[in-house]
Amino acid sequence: MFAKTRSVARKYGAKVAAVATLGALSVPAFAQSTNPILQMLDSIGTEGIVAGVVAFGLTVVGLALAFKAPDVAKRGVKKI
Repeated sequence: MFAKTRSVARKYGAKVAAVATLGALSVPAFAQSTNPILQMLDSIGTEGIVAGVVAFGLTVVGLALAFKAPDVAKRGVKKI
């Protein structure tokens, strides 16, 4: 039973692999998607987004430090 299952798997497995290979080769590499949402998302550059996120993060950290500075200065003065 095991030998028969193995030979059937080998037979059909080779056919499936051949069809999958031919299917992958038949799709042209220059095919463009007609989905406008995907085209819009592909056109957005990530450099600008990264720069904006970093600038926002630095602003938030700067504001937090600015609000915390008087408390830290008071502690420093009390220890003197």
